[in-house]
Amino acid sequence: MLKLDRHVAYALGALSTLLLPASVATAMQDPAETSDPGFSILAPDAGEDSTEDEAGAETGAPASAAGAGPAGPWLDREAYLASRGERDDSVIRTRWRIETASLEGETLSSDQREIVIGDGYATEPGSSEDRTVHDFATGRILTRVQSLDGPVMRNTPIVAYVHRQMNTFAYYTQGGELEEVTGPGGVQFERFWIEAAMGVRLADADMQIETGEDGHTGARRSELGSEIFGFDSDGTGTPDQAALFRAWMRHSLAIHPDALAALDPEAGIPESFSFLVFSPTSPEGRRETWTRLSANEGETAFPWPENIPPAPAEGYEVSGPAVTQLLAAGLDAIGAPDAARPTDATFVAAAEAAQRRADPAGAYLALQQAEYHAGPCRPQSDRALCTRKSQITASGIGNTGFETLAGAMADMDDDPAAALDVFRTHLHREAFAGAAANMLAAQSVAALRANDAEAAPDLDPLALFAASAEADPHAPLTYWHAGRYAASIGDVESAWLLFDVARGLVTSDALTVDREATAMREQLRTLAPGFFGPAAQR
Repeated sequence: MLKLDRHVAYALGALSTLLLPASVATAMQDPAETSDPGFSILAPDAGEDSTEDEAGAETGAPASAAGAGPAGPWLDREAYLASRGERDDSVIRTRWRIETASLEGETLSSDQREIVIGDGYATEPGSSEDRTVHDFATGRILTRVQSLDGPVMRNTPIVAYVHRQMNTFAYYTQGGELEEVTGPGGVQFERFWIEAAMGVRLADADMQIETGEDGHTGARRSELGSEIFGFDSDGTGTPDQAALFRAWMRHSLAIHPDALAALDPEAGIPESFSFLVFSPTSPEGRRETWTRLSANEGETAFPWPENIPPAPAEGYEVSGPAVTQLLAAGLDAIGAPDAARPTDATFVAAAEAAQRRADPAGAYLALQQAEYHAGPCRPQSDRALCTRKSQITASGIGNTGFETLAGAMADMDDDPAAALDVFRTHLHREAFAGAAANMLAAQSVAALRANDAEAAPDLDPLALFAASAEADPHAPLTYWHAGRYAASIGDVESAWLLFDVARGLVTSDALTVDREATAMREQLRTLAPGFFGPAAQR
């Protein structure tokens, strides 16, 4: 086996350690079900300030830097543009002829495509119904889709796409161990070609890159081998525009990362380029040749039309109705006025109401829910809520229902099955107490399934998280833990949307949600920097 790059070795070697106590998946699962490949927030390199891009140049943190919060799916056009900062409308429109041929030279197809590079983004206009914008300035992918009420703009994080690529790579290579990869239909390939398709590689590939007297640059795997990637440059466009075009290529074309790194943005957008592809649809191989037909500078507004609203929760492709329910609750909560958000005083009042009903367990659950908003009580905390929780704990001693609940909460890490049996008896509750009971049950089921995927078959953790969000939609940790569970079962697209919502709701410095999400994103950026594009231009 090749000696792995230390960042990749760490990530791919930790398939069981990301988000839950243990992963429910193995490297042999279907890629749609593969566990998160272990981008632990405790990784030694998670906090690095800069990374190496594919051309070897240092780049700073992405535009949506730590602490700034995501340009999430709750933003309308005006708010989204504000999140991009001061940017101009200058673009360069490039039109290309794409010819595909067999390795014997037989023409298979010919087509034309337009790629538009703007200030911090790249887009392929295509049809108006499926236009996609790779917005590297915010780290988002915007896709115009059709809903029952008309077109809407779907807004997803680039990191979710990168995470999926990494999961798929880990699945087909068994965590990076296989030299030969079996693709769909039983077709076998060298690992090099799955690296090219996924945009993720292990150690540096053995690549020979040469520039001839005519200026043509070619990348080969051996001196006598075929050119796997080659290009000619004529200085068109600025280095920033060329870097954005290269980032678009990373997302859209199956070119090996180490070959694509030869495309230096300082030389401008290429005049032409070609590359080899081996894939399940082209097991015998094919060559794509892109020839630039035109490159015209101009001005145009950012490609989010004024009359297109952000997509509702139902507009996202997620794993099921529970995730849609979670997204809907979270998006509504982010858009709610500040007065709708509960405070410590709100939770204390709910607990006192439960005590008046002689329900110390309900009072304790109501105060437990406050922790999913602002973090747990700490020793010697001067928060009035924490003082009240201590008083309720003291007064509950001797009450069987309270003691059973408190014991289950204390022991849920050591014995989640027994804890779940207790939490089940509180799922009928409403308001804050019900939100906490569903949250505790969801975490217990998730912990059980980390070791036994068939545990508690009558309960769905995501449905329990959704029930908790329905009872109290403003708790950031509901969405954070739901996202962690979604990631653990391979649903990384839903996970990162839920992480977005959690980050959008955080108001307490006691919660580390934003820092942890940023650390995970930066590890993915370290492993596959080309997907994230150049650093912010401003």
